[in-house]
Amino acid sequence: MTKKWIHPAVLAASFSALILTGACGTQHTSDDQQTSETQRGAQALPGAQDRAEWPSPQVESGLATGMRLPLQDYMLAYPDEVDIENAKDKTKTACMARKGFTFSPPPSGTTPALSYDSMNMERRYGVTDARTAQSYGYQAPGAVEEPADDTVAEENAEGRSDAWFDALDVCASEANKKIGILYETDIAADLAAESLENTASNLKVQAAISNWQGCMSREKYQTGPTPQHAGESFAQSSTGAQPSTEETQMAVADVGCKQSSNLVSVWHKTEIAYQTKQISDHKAELDAEEARNAELIANARAVLAQN
Repeated sequence: MTKKWIHPAVLAASFSALILTGACGTQHTSDDQQTSETQRGAQALPGAQDRAEWPSPQVESGLATGMRLPLQDYMLAYPDEVDIENAKDKTKTACMARKGFTFSPPPSGTTPALSYDSMNMERRYGVTDARTAQSYGYQAPGAVEEPADDTVAEENAEGRSDAWFDALDVCASEANKKIGILYETDIAADLAAESLENTASNLKVQAAISNWQGCMSREKYQTGPTPQHAGESFAQSSTGAQPSTEETQMAVADVGCKQSSNLVSVWHKTEIAYQTKQISDHKAELDAEEARNAELIANARAVLAQN
């Protein structure tokens, strides 16, 4: 199966790893300075204000309110991803300090993810909240346009010594060994992608999509083949920008047509049945991955609890 889900915390961590602050080259530090570097990593954690902005475990408004899918029980939650990434950065910071280098990446969790887990229930079937659509159109609240990874890497690699990068490679390996590798496999997300793709051709789902498309056509909007394609041109051209009136009007109409066609409920029920069978068919793999994830979380919290 091909992975089709992108994990917000992993993206944030990858981005953070490129924005490497602090001095370049070798630092001949004393024991006190090394301890200071280690403590900096321990202190660089998201506070209560950051956590208040994190996505909720359940959809709280709109057509998908309260909806969950069976595979979510096997997915890492955003707070757990944050703990794992911050624990790994704390380990790397201490390791780099022992080697005489400064490493102080921005903490994970200060720029919140757009969804609580890879299922992204609020947007799984396209826009589902009229109030959010009215304010943001097809954009996700809080979405920002980030520079391309290769551009950021070029800008932040400048001035770093080969010895610094060699040390970071060693320290990253130490963090992986001590805590574990985040998303070494992601069976639950892979199965969830398969579930969404395959249930789209279910007869009941197809009928609901057809009714939704008919409604949108009567509203004078072209949608594309699925709800996930609706408003695609807006999303591609204005990520992080103020949506146009045209965009917000279409997004609000989109939610209204989903409500009248009962599309979200029909698709959700279809996926529940499909994923229940997936879990039965892949139970051993999912249980093993769940155990690995639990070990990752436990290792991360043990590191974060250390002074």
